[in-house]
Amino acid sequence: MQTVVPLRSDFLLLSFLVVALTWPGVGHGQGAGWQPEKNIEIVAPARPGGLHDITARGLQRVFQTRKLIEVPVVVVNKGGGGGTVGWTYVAQQTGNAHVISLISVNLLSNHIMGASVLSYTDFTPLALLFNEYLGFAVRADSPVATGKDAVARLAGNPASLSIAVGTSLGNTSHLALSLAVKSAGGDARKLRTVVFGSNGEAMTALLGGHVDAMMTSLPNLVRHVQSGAVRVIAVSSPQRVGGAFSTVPTWREQGTDVLMSGWRGVITPRDITPAQVAYWESVFSRLGKTEEWRQELAKNFWHGSQLTARESREYLEKQYAEFEQILTELGMAKASRPAK
Repeated sequence: MQTVVPLRSDFLLLSFLVVALTWPGVGHGQGAGWQPEKNIEIVAPARPGGLHDITARGLQRVFQTRKLIEVPVVVVNKGGGGGTVGWTYVAQQTGNAHVISLISVNLLSNHIMGASVLSYTDFTPLALLFNEYLGFAVRADSPVATGKDAVARLAGNPASLSIAVGTSLGNTSHLALSLAVKSAGGDARKLRTVVFGSNGEAMTALLGGHVDAMMTSLPNLVRHVQSGAVRVIAVSSPQRVGGAFSTVPTWREQGTDVLMSGWRGVITPRDITPAQVAYWESVFSRLGKTEEWRQELAKNFWHGSQLTARESREYLEKQYAEFEQILTELGMAKASRPAK
C-alpha cells in the first residue's frame, strides 16, 4: 500500500515558485508592473543651453543620483521649429515608453496657429513639472527705462523696438508681449518680433545689440542680471519675485494688466500601456519629494506642480482652449481643435 504524503502539494507549489522566480522579469521589479529594459531618452525639444535643455538635464541628474530610474538616462537635444522637430521624433516612437519629452505652451500654440499638425492629443501626457514667470529685459545701456515706457512706445509704434521672443511665435513670451501692447491700445500684430533657434542665441543677440529687448523666462536672465549686462524692467508674476529680481516691478504695478506664466510638462508617445503610465506617475511622484528637485525649482525660480497623467491631460485641454481664445483675438489662430 502506497503512503500518501499530505504536504506533497505544498512542496510542488514551493518548487513552482522557486522556478518561477528565475524567469525573466520576476523578482526584479517587473512582477508588480512595467520596468524599463533599456536606456531612457529625455528629449529636450531645443538646442543646448535653453530651458528645455536645463530642465532635461536637471531631471537626468535627479533621476540618476536618487536612483529613481534603474537604467541609464540620456538627454537627446532635437531643436527646431519651436519644439516641433523634437515632438515629431517622439510622435514617431508609438508605444515606446522608454522615450519621454518635455513640452511647453508651444505644443499647443504651434497647432492652433497651423505651424504644426501635432497637439497634446498625439501623445500620452505624464506630468506637469512647474510654472515659470517671464521677464522683459533690455541691455543695461538701453534708453527704455521701465515696462511702462516700453509699452507706451510699442502702443504708439509697434515696430519701434525689435524684440526677441525665443524659439517660436505663439509661445508665452510672445503672448505676454502681445497682450501688454493690446491692453495699451496698440496693434500687437505689427510688433517687430524676432525668433531664434534657442533662448541662448536670443540672449546673444540682445547683448550684441542686434535686438532691442527680450521677453523670456526668468531663469534665462539670472546671470546676466547679476553681471549687470541687462536690466529686467517688468515681470509677468502676480507679485514681485525674490532673489535677483526682487526690485523688478510687475506689469500690473506699471499699469499693464498682464499676468502670464509658462509651464513645463512631460509626455511620452501614444499607445503605451496603463502599467507604463503607472510607472512614470510613480517616478514623477517620487521626484517631487526629493530635496534635489526642490533645489532645482528654487534656483531656477520655478513654481513646482505635481499632476497625475489624467490631471495633466485635463490641464492641457483647458490650456488649449485658453490659448486658442487669445490667439484668435490676435488674429493668429488657424487650426481647428484637436480630436480628444
